[in-house]
Amino acid sequence: MNDFIECCLAHGGSAEYNDAMQKGVYNICDMDKKALRHVLPVILKQELTERQRLCLKMKYVSNLKQDEISKKLHLSQPTVSRHISTAKKVVNNRLQYCIEAVKALDNEWLKTE
Repeated sequence: MNDFIECCLAHGGSAEYNDAMQKGVYNICDMDKKALRHVLPVILKQELTERQRLCLKMKYVSNLKQDEISKKLHLSQPTVSRHISTAKKVVNNRLQYCIEAVKALDNEWLKTE
């Protein structure tokens, strides 16, 4: 499964995301990215716990490392890692559905032209 979190949240495009783009791991057009960014806040709010949201925000928006997050939140680093991992699985799963919906809609629109 693609890691859409890197696409949507990475601060200035992380090295991991840029490497993956060069290797062709991500094949997301601009319209797909816009759709993902539109639905992402809803997914974050409705599908994740507050702690999961906070860990993702600190990692991708504040660009903190897991040990820095653990100190700020008074959690162990493995706990932070689990929050991030679980949150990414949930978000990537939901975003995959969005990509499939956008592609299906795109195909239907192209048929009508």
